[in-house]
Amino acid sequence: SREQTGSQSNTLQEPKPMNMFPSWAGAFDTEVLCVNLPGNAGPVSECAFVHKPSKTLVVTDAVVCVPSVSTAADAGVNDSTLKFPIQPIFSSYFDQTTLSDPTFWPRTVLQAVFLPLRTEPDKTETAVYPGYEALTNRLVRAPILRAFADARAPNSVRNWVKRVSGLATFDRIITAHFASPINAGPDLFTRAFAHLDPGLNADELSSSLPPIECQDWSTLNSLNDFIDDNNLGAPVVYDFRRGCKAE
Repeated sequence: SREQTGSQSNTLQEPKPMNMFPSWAGAFDTEVLCVNLPGNAGPVSECAFVHKPSKTLVVTDAVVCVPSVSTAADAGVNDSTLKFPIQPIFSSYFDQTTLSDPTFWPRTVLQAVFLPLRTEPDKTETAVYPGYEALTNRLVRAPILRAFADARAPNSVRNWVKRVSGLATFDRIITAHFASPINAGPDLFTRAFAHLDPGLNADELSSSLPPIECQDWSTLNSLNDFIDDNNLGAPVVYDFRRGCKAE
């Protein structure tokens, strides 16, 4: 196997004399993913914590939930004409003209996850971004991580997901990006990684994964081709696009 992995499953114990655990350590279950592949610049790692008293899974990049235009709050901006989410942090970097552009949020999301800015017109002649529409309002594995991590270390990621889903019960997830907390438990967490389950058929993949069109993987495909052609990292060994929507 090309994958050199390390993992740690640990229910932290109550502090004892001479150990370094804090008094609240027993409130958490943890699972650590660490994948160090030959040819990569360094290891890929993620740590999942389940806070048992609140039944909350805390992760950094493992999954995300992108709020859509219609469901995101306007963060206190008093302008009834705004039909997209404005977050307070944006006003620190962008002027009002930029923030008033209805394509601002979809373009921001797509660039963050490395999907192309492909548009399709609708009846109102407003640009529609299929990649953005496919991702919003559901728990997903970010496309960039499907392409870069899952494509190179599918067994390690798959096994880590299984271990995380078997930790203490959780019914909500807090992540470092986009919306949180997310009302989701082990089942939805596992379904976000359905592309890694070789036993699922096309219908099962379609019901579990975001309906990203196959053509919208073009940017990440090109990046992976460039990495492979120039020996810049570990090779792709798994089709991360499984379940993509045919054109």
